[in-house]
Amino acid sequence: MPSPTPYAECLLASLRTGLLAVDAAGRIEAVSPEALRILDRGGDPDPWRSEPVEELLAGEPELLALVREAQSGRDQPSRAELGLRSRDRTIGFTLIPVREDEGPPRGAALLFRDLTPFERADEQARLHDRLAALGQMASGLAHEIRNPLAAMEVLAGLLERRLQDAEAKELLAELVTEQRRIGDSVDACLEFVRPAHLERRPVDLAGLLREACEQARRRVPFEGVVAVSEHGPLHWQVDEGQLRRALVDLIVNALQAMNEAGSVQPRLELSASSAADGVLLVARDNGPGIPAELHERVFHPFFTTRERGSGVGLACVHKVIASHGGSISLESAPGQGAEFRIHLPPEPELRVESPLRPEPSS
Repeated sequence: MPSPTPYAECLLASLRTGLLAVDAAGRIEAVSPEALRILDRGGDPDPWRSEPVEELLAGEPELLALVREAQSGRDQPSRAELGLRSRDRTIGFTLIPVREDEGPPRGAALLFRDLTPFERADEQARLHDRLAALGQMASGLAHEIRNPLAAMEVLAGLLERRLQDAEAKELLAELVTEQRRIGDSVDACLEFVRPAHLERRPVDLAGLLREACEQARRRVPFEGVVAVSEHGPLHWQVDEGQLRRALVDLIVNALQAMNEAGSVQPRLELSASSAADGVLLVARDNGPGIPAELHERVFHPFFTTRERGSGVGLACVHKVIASHGGSISLESAPGQGAEFRIHLPPEPELRVESPLRPEPSS
């Protein structure tokens, strides 16, 4: 098979859409680097030319069946979406039979695009809407709770002065502890619904990650290993205080999960690195893991798998990252730990207002 002309090679390399063309015998005539990237087959098309298409689409029987159908002579192009089995991705594709005039099919061409980033953006938007509705309710509820809590604390102080029985005083102390825990949860709720006014300035994210790790370890006793990997300074325009709190909450969540699960040789790996489309911050632990059906819910406010957790920490993390125009994702399975990935784009969209708009306090 003749090699593509330099212009054809340049054209294939420039495509932002995956292209796969096969002949009537099912051998690959052309494949673009973007197609190979989507299929996790590297980026060099040369080794694949003239190879059977079955080799390239191994593990993707549905996609291979569609190519075969087009080879058989389907008259009209088809468009659909398909989930890749061997990879957690969804692709949108157009399948075109290739023929000359009215003759028999000479092959098929497949144009496809990775829709996974768009699906994740949709998930972020749906979560944004849910948080907005919940914020209206939570802000009013928190206001109604704080006033009685303040009165309870004053009354408990007065009662303590009158008690003589030691056991009664211990019970009252437990009552005050639980009352303060409720107050802390309410404060966290109010922080969550408060508009995020960002004060951006250049910050070294690698250094910020180290500082957040040190602060988290002061809050949570941890006997395991914490490894921080960085690739030089990463200066980014962020709100240093808010992002530090978010990173501390994320790290505290990982340390507590490993402690409570009694993980053998607990280990937390943190990294900060630059990427072609921004900056990537990763926190990976070897704790108990999180079932797939709970992945989306972990960022919802008041959802927690811990007995005494408030369920606000990760929701606040999500809020801060979203206000910076970034995204946070989770990869985890039971018994295999958890990996949180924070992506901050090169030019994050400024979002002064939180998606949650609490009612003005009276």
